Amino acid sequence: MRRSLALPAVAIVATIALGIAPVQAEDAGQPRAKSAEYTIMGDSHFVLMFSDLYPGAYANGREGTVIDHQFRVYALNGIKLSQVVRGRGVVKAGELAVGTTNVNKWRKAISSGPDTIVVNLGTNDGGPRAQDIDTLMRLAGKDRRVFWVEPYYRSCPACRAIHDYELKAAAKRFANFHIIKTRDLKLDVSSDGLHAFGKSSSRALWDRIREAITPPPAPAPAPAPSPEPSGSVAARG
Repeated sequence: MRRSLALPAVAIVATIALGIAPVQAEDAGQPRAKSAEYTIMGDSHFVLMFSDLYPGAYANGREGTVIDHQFRVYALNGIKLSQVVRGRGVVKAGELAVGTTNVNKWRKAISSGPDTIVVNLGTNDGGPRAQDIDTLMRLAGKDRRVFWVEPYYRSCPACRAIHDYELKAAAKRFANFHIIKTRDLKLDVSSDGLHAFGKSSSRALWDRIREAITPPPAPAPAPAPSPEPSGSVAARG
């Protein structure tokens, strides 16, 4: 039987108190190129990561919080992958209700948002189910790149094994499905066995995500050949 992984009440209360104001609001009248925008969605892992890196500006986001003009983040403590793909928005962690989210906005972000989507879901499902991953990939379509963060929690080895297996299987089913590796980061994990602990771990995880999803810079064009100076060709006698 699969175990549902719940965030401890202390961590929930702490993250709720942070508020959801964006770090940097989008510039009015300054549209950004679609290729430079990213949709990021996840559970309490992302709530805590962004709370560490952008203190006071990010927590349980219902509408999506814009970070550095490029990254619209949807994250909620206790959210399940199955809730997102089935459109069910009531979320609970343990006995403490942490609110509701309009998951239709999440679904719209998947199906009509930027070309790149980053996902950290499945933890609270006890390991994601193949049918739920497939539903998310159908919503995303074949033209969007989907990056899924490799699980790094330790509280439920059986759940993590399911999580790993389903991600690797999905990468074989979908050419646009990519796994963001985390094992080599050796992240510190909090006492609940679930979450990356501390700002340094959050920074390492966020840097790995940005490294994975940001396209490499285009090579500089080759310099044009210099014209030959006039009179350089010897006159024939």
